[in-house]
Amino acid sequence: MKCLNNPGFTVIEIILFLGISGLLVFGILAGTGTSINIQRYRDSVSSFQSVLQKQFSEVTNTINNRDSSLTCGGATSATPRGQSDCVILGRLVTSSDGTTLTIRSVIGNIPLTTETDDIKLLQAYNMRFSPIQPETYTIEWGASAVKPGNNNIMAFSVLIVSLPSNGVIRTFIDDTQAINNNDIANIISGNPPVALSRSAKICINSNGLYTGTRMAIMINKYASNSSSIETLGENSGC
Repeated sequence: MKCLNNPGFTVIEIILFLGISGLLVFGILAGTGTSINIQRYRDSVSSFQSVLQKQFSEVTNTINNRDSSLTCGGATSATPRGQSDCVILGRLVTSSDGTTLTIRSVIGNIPLTTETDDIKLLQAYNMRFSPIQPETYTIEWGASAVKPGNNNIMAFSVLIVSLPSNGVIRTFIDDTQAINNNDIANIISGNPPVALSRSAKICINSNGLYTGTRMAIMINKYASNSSSIETLGENSGC
C-alpha cells in the first residue's frame, strides 16, 4: 500500500504568514494615519491663512450690519445709517491664547480737518470697536500659534484699515492683544507708527499631530492686500 503525500502548509509556515501579514497591515495603517495627520496640519495652516486674508476683502467691501438699536460711540440715541458722521474703517484681529482669534469691526467719526497725511488723518478718526458682536475663529485640529523657535504662545493684534477719502489700506501689527479702544489708539500712535512697519511670523504648532518642520503664516509689513499674507514651509525658521 502506498502512502499518499498531501501537499499543505505546516503550522510554522501558517504562523509566519500571519505574522508577516500583520506587520504589513500595521505598516500600511500607520502610514495612512501619518498621512492623514499631515494633511490635517496643512489644512489648519491654510484655513488660518484664509481667515486672515479674508479680512482684507471685508475691509475693501464693507457691509454695515448696524441696526437702529445700536449707537455709534457715545451718542445717546441711534442715528439712522447714512445720516451720521460714523464710518466703518476696518477690521481688528486679535489673539491672546494662540488658538482663538477675535475679529471686530473698527469704526470712527469723520474728523473736521484738512489733514492730508494718511496716518495723521487716521489718528483723527478716534478709532474704536464697533458695537456689533465680534466674530471668533478657532485654529483647526488643535493647532496653535506660537513664537518662532519655541512653544510660547504668540499674542498679537492685526489692524487693517481703509481711508474713506482715498481707499488706501494700511495694516498695523502689534505683539500684544488689543482689548479696548485705548489699545487701538496706542497701535496707531506715533509718526510714523511702529506698528505700521512691523511684520509678523506666526508659527503653527501641531501640538503632537505632526512632528515634521513647522509651517508659518507670514504677514508682511506694509500689507495692503491678501497676497501680503503668505505660508512658509520648509524654510519657515520655526
